[in-house]
Amino acid sequence: MTLTQTQLDTFYRDGYLIIPDVFSAEEMDAACAAMEQIFYGKPFVEWREDFEAGQTDKKVSDGFTTTHNHSEGRSQFPVGMDALDRLIENKTYLDIFEQLLGDKATYCNAHLFMRSGPTDKRHAEHPWEGYHIDHYTNCLLPPFHDTGRFDYVNSGAYLHDVEEDGAPMLVIPGSHVQAADTFSRGFSADNVAGGSLKDIRKAPELAPPKRATGTRGSAAFYSSYLIHAAQPFQNKRKQRAFWTLSMCRRDNDRWTRFSNPFIYGERNFMMPFFTKTTPRVRSLFGWPEPGHPYYTPQTVGLIEQTYPGIDMTPYR
Repeated sequence: MTLTQTQLDTFYRDGYLIIPDVFSAEEMDAACAAMEQIFYGKPFVEWREDFEAGQTDKKVSDGFTTTHNHSEGRSQFPVGMDALDRLIENKTYLDIFEQLLGDKATYCNAHLFMRSGPTDKRHAEHPWEGYHIDHYTNCLLPPFHDTGRFDYVNSGAYLHDVEEDGAPMLVIPGSHVQAADTFSRGFSADNVAGGSLKDIRKAPELAPPKRATGTRGSAAFYSSYLIHAAQPFQNKRKQRAFWTLSMCRRDNDRWTRFSNPFIYGERNFMMPFFTKTTPRVRSLFGWPEPGHPYYTPQTVGLIEQTYPGIDMTPYR
């Protein structure tokens, strides 16, 4: 599949693109059934009926982390079920990635992401909270002002229709090109915690969010710099099941080498190490060398906020 120039322009402008019919209905039905087996041990409808009748206390409410050590299966790719694992072989899917990246793609991570309406808690308490970027899942360096080079592309395959009442992701169009500025200002105003904005109302430069609804077989693609958030289910009898994949440019894979799930355990060790070590050693792990155009006053300031105590003198 070759994307049209209009589709490419939309992605570059908005930071996300939803393409229908990337996967067949049959593929999605089989994948959804396999995913439900992993998370619930049975079809969602049966689990929901048991749950509503008080016949089970098994809860599924925490996205992909629920089943990292689950006895019935795993959520990190590969999960061991062809109906899910072979989705990565879809040629159209891979073609779209490489057109959006502008280069050959290389794997970052893939996992199952389930939100189950009856027990879901994976959203912020207030609608102005929870807006974040996914960039730090695979890269420990802050956003750069220029997109398409050092960010990567995330995606989600819609295993079923995701309508407005089914907790679609809230995305802020154009925020991928604003992320570096927004987070710089956010740090100055104490409105940033990690990769999240504490209060989206304090970032008035951002556009209003849109709901990333999609039909079964669609695939959403979005920049790792795109600011987005979860929202609660309007209809708590629904679920939202995604098969997700993240890919970066092949000429940039060292930049994003620390990939999910290892980053979550490694972060507590790697970030203090990066704070204290030398520029030469950092470069062994994919950091650009001093003098690289990535090191603008803005990114240097963001790194200093991300790594308190780091000496950025060699990079200025």
